[in-house]
Amino acid sequence: MNSLKFIGVWTQGLAKESSELREKIETAIDSMAKEKDDWFYKVEVNGKNYFVTDNGEFGYTAMLPEEY
Repeated sequence: MNSLKFIGVWTQGLAKESSELREKIETAIDSMAKEKDDWFYKVEVNGKNYFVTDNGEFGYTAMLPEEY
């Protein structure tokens, strides 16, 4: 991601997950943001979906689907 796009907030559900998973989500968002600038991304990692959305204040928020 460019310097303006970063995951600044992890929801409680994702904060409980491994740092390895969070790193994979960040890597996926980096690739997706280079292809398309958007406010909402759906990311699939290890067969499970995660959402990353612009939170309007501190970068992007990454969350589990049930936290959206």
